[in-house]
Amino acid sequence: MSERKSKDWLIRIGSCVLLALFAEAGATAAPLDLQDPTPRWIEVQFEVSPEDEPGRLDGIWSVPRAAFLDSDPDRRIVRIRIPTEEIEAHLRSTGTEAIAGSFSNFVWTLDSRTGHVLTAVLTGRVRERFSFGPIRTSTTVEIRVEMTTRKAGGFRPTRRIFGLRTHAFCLPSPKSSQCIAVAPIRFDPESGYVNAVGSVVATAVIAEVLAFSPLGEARFSEKSSGRRETVVSGTSVEDAVCFAGFDGPCGADLGGES
Repeated sequence: MSERKSKDWLIRIGSCVLLALFAEAGATAAPLDLQDPTPRWIEVQFEVSPEDEPGRLDGIWSVPRAAFLDSDPDRRIVRIRIPTEEIEAHLRSTGTEAIAGSFSNFVWTLDSRTGHVLTAVLTGRVRERFSFGPIRTSTTVEIRVEMTTRKAGGFRPTRRIFGLRTHAFCLPSPKSSQCIAVAPIRFDPESGYVNAVGSVVATAVIAEVLAFSPLGEARFSEKSSGRRETVVSGTSVEDAVCFAGFDGPCGADLGGES
């Protein structure tokens, strides 16, 4: 076989493998059927915008996380609960020092008829590092996230508070030229995509900040076949997150106070 024919053969084989992988991914990750009220495990991915681009949409996506869906008796209100362990794992994978066991479930409440996110609420504690001139320290910060697709929201240009980069939450209006609007997008049944907009209130001893929440852009899908209900992840092996039934290292337990 000539060298050129050998290369052509390898390219064809590689193309077939890629097509097979894409076909399998499409077959095992169908968009969430919001009209199906059956209680079940599903999956969610979060869009992970760069810290300096909070308004960028549909760019980089996290690994799938487990979530549980149920509905009210009339089937109109659907609740999606992302377990504590999963949301803490997601936050740590983005570099946030989530304090182990301090977070609530991340609860999304949707109207199955309209696709609107009525509320998406999360509470917990993180550890932040502050600087006051040459002095550097860390402290525990209480956070509360509230988002919806029924109201507009936005953020102001980057500023630093005690050395931390933040984007203040704001309400777009003709009088607020510095408020960069982020359009809320209700649940899309064709893709499972949704963009809820809202704020995160961060409260510490030294200050309280109302910031734009980066957690509202998500893709919901039916559970992929063969995938575990929880995913262990972190920024490194040493930052692995402990889950029930996981036998790996637990080097990132941030349960203590500063």
